[in-house]
Amino acid sequence: MPAFEYQALDAAGKLLSGTMEAETRAEVMAQLDRSGWTPIAAKPKAVSAGRSWRDLLTPEPRPEDITAMTLDLAMLLKGGVALNEALAILIQMEGKGWLVAVLRELNVALSHGKSFSQALGGHPRLFPPIYVKMVEVAETAGRLEEALTALAAERQRGERLKKRFVSAISYPLFLVGAAIAVLFFVLIYLIPKFEVALQGFRERIEPSALVVFNMSAFLNRNLDAVVIGMAALLGAAMVANRLGRERGLWLRLVAALPLSRSVLAHELTVTFCRTLAILVRNGVDISTALRLIRGVVRLPGAAVEIDRVTADVRQGKRLSEALTRGKLFPRHVVQMLRVGEEAGDLADSAGRVAVFYEAKLDTALGRVIAVVGPAVMVVVSVLIAWLIISVMTALMSINDMLM
Repeated sequence: MPAFEYQALDAAGKLLSGTMEAETRAEVMAQLDRSGWTPIAAKPKAVSAGRSWRDLLTPEPRPEDITAMTLDLAMLLKGGVALNEALAILIQMEGKGWLVAVLRELNVALSHGKSFSQALGGHPRLFPPIYVKMVEVAETAGRLEEALTALAAERQRGERLKKRFVSAISYPLFLVGAAIAVLFFVLIYLIPKFEVALQGFRERIEPSALVVFNMSAFLNRNLDAVVIGMAALLGAAMVANRLGRERGLWLRLVAALPLSRSVLAHELTVTFCRTLAILVRNGVDISTALRLIRGVVRLPGAAVEIDRVTADVRQGKRLSEALTRGKLFPRHVVQMLRVGEEAGDLADSAGRVAVFYEAKLDTALGRVIAVVGPAVMVVVSVLIAWLIISVMTALMSINDMLM
């Protein structure tokens, strides 16, 4: 269906703009009028191969913004407010322009007769398939408020874990950056001050100390080239980082490290069981739940294993039976899920497993932080000590020769 860009005035006289799908321009104007807005203009949306420079410069809502919006919407629905009225209230409350535009488009889509899940499906970068599917099932069952509350709680849990991980690696990264800055400051500014004292004594200085002075001389002679090279290296690192995230290269690397392997394994168990519990509790069938879970797991090789489990489930096997054939989870996790299946309460069993492994994940992450932080500090301390000892050794050698 063609898309149109429109402009209209709301009841307060505020200018609104957005996009709408319709067969003709006249239908767009009629839909705007039925929504209680005064139509101003509507024109076919230009087709572009990518996002415009204006879109690229416009900040999108962070995941935390979508989580907060989800929680606010759930609270309004719990208070008895209709969905379209709740969206209108959020539009008035929200201060972020991009998120306001998204809320307006959702409200317009509802006024066109679309379901809320269909409206959310028009923004796949903001609302992933698992979000849309839960809303779709909840709408059918009349449990939208409960589904949104569960979604917000799960997103908050993931965001807390992410923030803890980021805060854990921020300090080591800061130490590394500070060490590099100190190194360049010493080599470019301080070491040249001693060059005059070294005239005529270079041959008698110890090789380990002379390395520092040679490095300083090289940096000062080629400072422009070094700066350009570092800028190019930074750009290459950013490109490599993006490609690595898209292709899962960094996860494969992290998964191969002894300390982080257990962290990723626990994170997979928590993600799988927590998502399974939420989806099953809200009426999503097992095969659909597995297909949605496949899109959120990150451990290399896990998606292929989940595909095999999904195929077995579609052939009539139980989930626990299909999981037994592989090595995706420990045996006791599969046993817990089997007990839940036999008792007819798979969601509750999966939720208990997720809580247990979330505690294990927290412990494993704390262990990694306890090792990485001191290790980085030792490396930084050794680097600074090497610089100081090298300079002091050279100066002491000169002093001994003069005496």
